[in-house]
Amino acid sequence: IEHSQIRKIGKKMASEKKKDARLIVMCVDKSEYSKAGWKWAVENVLKDTDQVQLIHVYERKPMSTFDYVSKDYHQLMELEKKYMEEVRKRNAEIMKEMVVDALRMGCKAHITVEILDLHDGGAKGTIQEHCNRVNPAMCIVASRGTGAFGRAFLGSVSDYLVHNLKCPVIVVKTTKSAEKAPA
Repeated sequence: IEHSQIRKIGKKMASEKKKDARLIVMCVDKSEYSKAGWKWAVENVLKDTDQVQLIHVYERKPMSTFDYVSKDYHQLMELEKKYMEEVRKRNAEIMKEMVVDALRMGCKAHITVEILDLHDGGAKGTIQEHCNRVNPAMCIVASRGTGAFGRAFLGSVSDYLVHNLKCPVIVVKTTKSAEKAPA
């Protein structure tokens, strides 16, 4: 399925949706945990009338001081443009794969894709800001299963979202087999 076909299918589904459709935000990344969480959501939560936003937060690569002093403004802007195109292309491929998987599983929900630039608050704050803006019926996120130690030192996106979002949050706990699943 080509990207343009996905868009056409999505537009057709959107035109058939009822006004009482739920907006569901699903946080995804390129991990197997995220893919397993998405599969679980498609199989267990999503309804045909739902509007689903797959969101992926990415971090911009900071340019080095050398880049700033060794290039003129136009070269810097061209580098930034190429970098952003590559980031968006990679992220679009991740999202496209997830949408195609959902369609293969028979999902009829209207799925849109949002690729968000990481803000100062990190992925947690960026997701929170997005959810505050769109006011979803729920947010779904997969857990990486880091445990208490990982949460204490690294922080947990899912733990943060559970405690700080205004909407209900479903945390999909996946098994260790998700870590070993083929990419």
